[in-house]
Amino acid sequence: MADFIVRKRRDFVFAVEDAPDKTFTLPALSSLGFEEAKLLTQISDEEDIVERGKLVEAFLLKHAPGLKALGLSGMEYFEIYNAYGLAMGKNKLGESQASQDS
Repeated sequence: MADFIVRKRRDFVFAVEDAPDKTFTLPALSSLGFEEAKLLTQISDEEDIVERGKLVEAFLLKHAPGLKALGLSGMEYFEIYNAYGLAMGKNKLGESQASQDS
C-alpha cells in the first residue's frame, strides 16, 4: 500500500456575467510547473497593489486570453484570482500550507 497518493485536482472553470455562454479555464494548481509556482509566490509577496495586479492579470490572461476582450477591471481580475485560490483550497495563492495554518 502506498504511503502517499497524489490526488489530481480539477481545473477551475468560470464564466463572466457579461459573457455567460463562454467559460474560461484555469489549470489546477497541482498541474502548474515550477515557473508558474514561482509567479504565484511573487504575486503573494508583492506589496505594491499595482504591480500585484499586473502579475495577476498576466497569470490569468496566460491561461484565459479571451478575458482581455471583455474589458475587465483590475479588481475583477483580483476577484477571479481569489476565487481560483479558494477553489484550489488555498486562502492565499503562493503561500505554503504551513504558513496558512499558523
